[in-house]
Amino acid sequence: MIKYTIVSLGCPKNLVDSERLVAIMESYGMIRTDVWEEANILLINSCSFIFNALEELNCLLADVINATEKDITKIVVTGCVMNRGYEQLKDYYPEVDAWIPLKDFAAFENYLRENILPSLETPKRLSYTQRVHLEDGNYVYLRIADGCNNKCSYCMIPYIRGKQVSEPIETLIEEAKSMQEYGRELILIAQDTCSYGTDIYGKKALPELIEALHNQTDYDWIRILYLHPDNFELQWTELWKKFPKLLPYFDVPIQQVSPKIIKAMNRRKSYQELKELFFHIQQEIPNAVFRTTLMVDYPNETKEDLELLEKFLSEIPFLQGGVFAYSPEAKDLKDNIYDEFDWKKSKKLMFAWEDKFYQIRNQLLEKYVGTIQSALIEDYDPYSEQYVGRLWFQAPEIDGCVYIDKLPADNNSLVEVEIVDVIGNEVMSIFHSNIKSNKGITK
Repeated sequence: MIKYTIVSLGCPKNLVDSERLVAIMESYGMIRTDVWEEANILLINSCSFIFNALEELNCLLADVINATEKDITKIVVTGCVMNRGYEQLKDYYPEVDAWIPLKDFAAFENYLRENILPSLETPKRLSYTQRVHLEDGNYVYLRIADGCNNKCSYCMIPYIRGKQVSEPIETLIEEAKSMQEYGRELILIAQDTCSYGTDIYGKKALPELIEALHNQTDYDWIRILYLHPDNFELQWTELWKKFPKLLPYFDVPIQQVSPKIIKAMNRRKSYQELKELFFHIQQEIPNAVFRTTLMVDYPNETKEDLELLEKFLSEIPFLQGGVFAYSPEAKDLKDNIYDEFDWKKSKKLMFAWEDKFYQIRNQLLEKYVGTIQSALIEDYDPYSEQYVGRLWFQAPEIDGCVYIDKLPADNNSLVEVEIVDVIGNEVMSIFHSNIKSNKGITK
């Protein structure tokens, strides 16, 4: 029996590649183990988006090498590091048995057949589109495009992942259907979901994709992440009115609002245009929930820039979001730009803005107390004797969870609950809720 372990680093978009790599291994009858020392192959699907991601990989490789024996476990690395960081890390870690190019599934299969599998193993005819669900929750990610054409000044994605490559609608429908057994929520992801289709259809085809997924699959919820504000079309709000499965959850990463900083970031929409965008969505979709990400300590950022950002947060009700500190990045890691950067100052500013953000967030969450909302059940906590799930305005892993009391034994995984309390000011806020009915989605 051949065993494998996989460690998937980075974002959900990278997770999709990990699920395809696992499908290749399991097509040859390999068995998954979470015990590193037992594995015949330990596969790391890496992230190298920012310096901290490379540091995480660096630490992981050291731990893996110390924990495993070379004559038992083959260590294989793939993912984003192959396009940023490989030249440096390969010399530091000669213990790594193979470095597989990013998304080169054929090369990975060949490595398995030549180094892991029995010599007489018959080759499989694999399409490399099959996935094995690796998440525990009641949801499935659908990566509708990979790569990015936006060229934000701080971002390494175009260098690492290349230009945007969209998947055809027919292919995505087939993939979504193949994963339906794993979850009742379908989450669309890409570096920029708004630009989906521009490379293959010559236009933004997100509306056509949404309609096809809504009408041709059996998911109860459809959520869209990574809506780039520069590329969001105002008329698209009609989609949320037309398709009831489409959650009115708008994940729109603004980063900053200062016209000066936005221009330096090589982005377009700043304070006034962004305010008009969110006001339009609010007017058209009154129950819309907003999520965003902020970047602080960008070069030449001033007190006035941050004051304008704070003003913006007082005007737009962001229920969900995250704050990140600017990280100086270079395409070639030989260009060491990290030592001169004031990481301590940057993190201090990030933590201060996290506090600001979460205070606003908690005030907004309190307004849901006493309301009835739809929740998706994902787990049971035997210690508290409560079910654990997510409300419709909570994306997996980043927006918290809901604890549910008094759930009937014959419960459906999609239920309606009454919000009775909000506790704490952490990212993973806890809700205590009572079941009111087992009917459809309340938004």
